[in-house]
Amino acid sequence: MQRSYVAELATPGHKVPVRACADESNPPIWLFPSVGEYPVYDDFVYDMMIKDERRTGRYAEAVRRYAPGRTVLDIGTGQDAVWALAAARAGARHVWAVEVIPKSVRVARKTIEEAGFADRITVVEGLSTEIELPEPVDMCVSEIIGTLGGSEGAGSVLRDARERLVKPGGVFVPHRSATTAVALDLGSATGGDLPGFPSATFGFVEEIFAAVGRPFDLRVCLAGLQDVPEVRERSYLSGPVDVEPLEFNGALRPEGVDRAELTFTRPGRFSGLALGMRLWVAEGGGSIDSLFEWSNWTPVYAALSEEGLPVRPGDRFAFEFTTTISDDGVHPDYALVGELRRDSGPAVPLRWSSAHHGDGFRETFFHRRLFPEA
Repeated sequence: MQRSYVAELATPGHKVPVRACADESNPPIWLFPSVGEYPVYDDFVYDMMIKDERRTGRYAEAVRRYAPGRTVLDIGTGQDAVWALAAARAGARHVWAVEVIPKSVRVARKTIEEAGFADRITVVEGLSTEIELPEPVDMCVSEIIGTLGGSEGAGSVLRDARERLVKPGGVFVPHRSATTAVALDLGSATGGDLPGFPSATFGFVEEIFAAVGRPFDLRVCLAGLQDVPEVRERSYLSGPVDVEPLEFNGALRPEGVDRAELTFTRPGRFSGLALGMRLWVAEGGGSIDSLFEWSNWTPVYAALSEEGLPVRPGDRFAFEFTTTISDDGVHPDYALVGELRRDSGPAVPLRWSSAHHGDGFRETFFHRRLFPEA
């Protein structure tokens, strides 16, 4: 049985209690902070991304397809300059590899030189939204899709790239993404236990709080949902719906309101939504779906009811999903407002919000349980 206990995190100015997993060897569901939205770099996270064969395979195919003979912009090239080197090897005329972390810039330059491509790959230190290129490029490749489709700023960053750095009609890889939502019975997923952070993840939470400058109600993921079919079958109460569509090769709209409705297909206690993403790396290819297959993208939990609301097949949850860009001009803030509509009784209003760096701490029932008062 999974058990939890209360530990402490070192945060700016003081320590904060946090709910932790007691059994880290094989917990059915455990929490992980959504790290990609923050300047939190770790070799483990990077290695997990590189080892995601479905992800890397789709990207490799797309780069081989589009890079030959083109000039290429690689946003967030990383220390291994994976897609910059792949584009050069595929026959790109020149690659501009942009990276903001100074250590990764130094390693990338050395890696590119050792690979023999220093004459065709130029590493540019900085944010893509702040740099200039000698001329617009033919193609842009990036891996800034988040646990939610746009949560790492893909919408605003790639919109800027289309307006300033890429030629009209230039190709973008990936092709499109969408945030996905499915109704969740959290108690069924966890066996009734309170989920917590394994101690190995404490450092990530502390780094996020340090980057923002204070504790806040950060976005958390549910590890174990996507890769254990038995857990999905007993805890997913509906089919999925898409919101936050991002058309990187079309009319890119990183802000807006999307309306959707979930229909419950099995009985249970509706506690919230599992939020994931679907990604089409290239036009005409299939999608990667983080709610239903293992990937380094882990579903986010949007808590709506503390005890869970009883539902039956045929009940519906209609909602509006709003995306706005935060005051940093890059990362989105999310808000959801909806109604649970059952055959008997009045509609139940429900809401959830998740800001990139919100001012509040312990403002939701979920975060008060996750970070209990001392």
